[in-house]
Amino acid sequence: MVDGFAKTPRYVLRDGSHPTSPLISQSSSDAQATVIFGFADKPEYDIFLRSSGLALTPYPLVKGYLQNPIALDNGASKLVVLDAASSQQRLLLAATFESVLEAFHLNSEAVAVSHRLVLEKSSSAYRIQRLVNAAFDVTKDQV
Repeated sequence: MVDGFAKTPRYVLRDGSHPTSPLISQSSSDAQATVIFGFADKPEYDIFLRSSGLALTPYPLVKGYLQNPIALDNGASKLVVLDAASSQQRLLLAATFESVLEAFHLNSEAVAVSHRLVLEKSSSAYRIQRLVNAAFDVTKDQV
């Protein structure tokens, strides 16, 4: 991850028919957001699978899945968490559904990081923060 970009996610991990997602804090200004975990490739989602106690199934992240919520335009954020190592990582980086969809259309290997999710220790839920300047030093913020 360099200069506010990450590998374009190509997969989700599903629990039944639903993609896995982090718990979003009710105190977050965007508590109604749609947030899913996305992974660039098998090595990335294998790391997450090892840390999870759930029987998750890899599934390609498809354009249609991203387009449908975008079309609703209910004002809530729609985010894909990028290559999380676990569902309880202190800091998660994310891109919008729109950015990921654009990366698909352009066949781009990278997508712009636009948000971060910060784990609230008191609730084990994430607070969403929009990044003012997506170019930041990730190594300072990650555990």
